[in-house]
Amino acid sequence: MSKTLSILKDFILYVVILATILFGVPRFLSWYLETPYPIAAITSGSMWPELREGDIIFIQGNIEKSELGIGDVIVYRNKDGSTFTIHRIVALGDDTLTTKGDANFDPDSPIEYEQVVGRTFNIFGKPLNIPYLGSITVAASNMRGHKGDL
Repeated sequence: MSKTLSILKDFILYVVILATILFGVPRFLSWYLETPYPIAAITSGSMWPELREGDIIFIQGNIEKSELGIGDVIVYRNKDGSTFTIHRIVALGDDTLTTKGDANFDPDSPIEYEQVVGRTFNIFGKPLNIPYLGSITVAASNMRGHKGDL
């Protein structure tokens, strides 16, 4: 009887730890990074070689227009409002900015600053990323027939 009770106790402990990780970590990251979108999966090869399809990145929100610079990797909401793009800033204007995927030949159409969700959270000047962890998101996105950068 005590062995069964011990196994049940261990199981409950593992469930509590897993629930804390699944629900607590995203909430902590939202608070710490000041954004409702603290984590994103790279779902295309447009940012290769710096960011690869299946990488997970962290997004720093609450970025002022004056804090953005050429070379920053940002996340922005597309005009349709339902998808996001993760690309590098290549030009800054008064009302708009222009981005481009590192692996793309042509820049994107200019976007308004209000479309910017955030900038990648960087360590030593490079976006912090976790390789392969976003592969599940990429697979799900491909099954739905959606192609995008987030």
